[in-house]
Amino acid sequence: MTNLFVYHEGTGTVLPLSDKVYLCNVDDIDPIEYADIVEGASVGVKLHKGVRIDNYNMAKLFMWGGE
Repeated sequence: MTNLFVYHEGTGTVLPLSDKVYLCNVDDIDPIEYADIVEGASVGVKLHKGVRIDNYNMAKLFMWGGE
């Protein structure tokens, strides 16, 4: 299996997609919960309302054109 990760150049942060990584829309999150997330708090899916991205789905997108 492909081992993909998200990389933030400014901080050097690496997020392996084998971890639970979510794509979130700020507009869907309560401002207080968003502030907690920015401060490093761990909040549940019901609060951040994100969609999980993982190795399988992203490898499928990049390697096979999303088919």
